[in-house]
Amino acid sequence: MKNNSLTGVLAKLAIFGVGLFAVHFLLARAFPVCAAEGIYEAHLFLFVLTVAVVLVLKFIFRKMTQKQGLFGYIFMASSLVKMALCVVFLIPIIRTDADYRIAYVVQFFVLYFAYLVMEVVLVAKLLKASQES
Repeated sequence: MKNNSLTGVLAKLAIFGVGLFAVHFLLARAFPVCAAEGIYEAHLFLFVLTVAVVLVLKFIFRKMTQKQGLFGYIFMASSLVKMALCVVFLIPIIRTDADYRIAYVVQFFVLYFAYLVMEVVLVAKLLKASQES
C-alpha cells in the first residue's frame, strides 16, 4: 500500500483522530475542572471536516495534473471554508451563558489546530510524492 493512497490517508487520519480523542479524554478525566460539556462532539465534527477536506484536495490534485501551481490556492481556500464552518459550529456555544464556554472554545481551537497540522502534513506528503514520480 502506498503511503499516499486513499486507504493510507484515511488510516492515518483515523489513528490520529482516535489518539487525539484518547489523550483529550484522559486529560479531561485527570483535570475535571477544565472539562467542557459537549466537547467530544467537536472531535467528531473536526474529524469529519478534516477527512472531507483531505479527500477533496486529493481528488482535485489528481484531476489538475497540468495546473499544480493553483493547488496552494485551493488548499488555502479549503482552509478558509473549514474555518468558517468551525465558526458557525461555535456560534451556539459562544452565545450561551454557560460557565464552560471559554473552556470549550479554547479546547475546540486546540483540536482545530491539531487537525490542521495533520492536514498540512498529509497534503505536504501528497505534494512531495507527486514531485518524486
